[in-house]
Amino acid sequence: MIHRGRGMRPAVLAVLGALLALASRAGRATGGGIPAGAPIARLKTHERLIALSFDDGPGDSTTADTLLAILGPRHAHATFFVVGSALVTKPGIGRRLLDAGNELGNHTWWHPHLDSIPDDSIRVELARTDSLIRSLGQHGRILVRPPYAEMGDRVSATLRRLKRTVALFDVDPHYDLPEGVPADTTIEYTLRLLGPGSIVVFHPWYEDRDKAYTVLAPILDRLIGMGYRLVTVSELYGIKHPVPEMEEGHTQPK
Repeated sequence: MIHRGRGMRPAVLAVLGALLALASRAGRATGGGIPAGAPIARLKTHERLIALSFDDGPGDSTTADTLLAILGPRHAHATFFVVGSALVTKPGIGRRLLDAGNELGNHTWWHPHLDSIPDDSIRVELARTDSLIRSLGQHGRILVRPPYAEMGDRVSATLRRLKRTVALFDVDPHYDLPEGVPADTTIEYTLRLLGPGSIVVFHPWYEDRDKAYTVLAPILDRLIGMGYRLVTVSELYGIKHPVPEMEEGHTQPK
């Protein structure tokens, strides 16, 4: 099982490599050269691109206002992995995120542990959320991020059969660090781990949302100052000759 667990063992990395190779042979997802069903956490590239993502949205209007006010002036865009059962009650927020040049990703309908439900239920979870996202105006492929970043072999195979492109992440400051660490520590930690092809995830709707707001703008400003462009995951996946990687660094969710 692939999950947020600090320090992946070599055996796990070997399994991940095998999954990537199998997915590549079995067929690739539409566009971008990314293998369907593969547990991608980052891309190997020299291009100074970092993909921003936010999990468990869409959140409320106040959160959307704050995030758009941070992203917009910096010409930064992000992938918002939304939970369908939450989005259906707040479709206007989803439209606002799309209208600002961001994309919506599929974080399932009810946010279940996919390893605990049958294949048909996985398909329904994704299909319901896809339909809602499409109704809000999103075009092109819709990326999938399994809840809790959990992907066992069966789930990976199911997503491969469904030709779904997965987007995990290699940096998650919310779960990587203990509660109560100063904002400056979070900023420096995040910047130290990020690099070309990284996918970072933030959780601005949790109890420590104020801290998420506090660290986000300085992190983006520092990255822009280092010459990075801050893009959606789909834009990152769209680079020429992408080389997907699965790296250590996930941490166990609370």
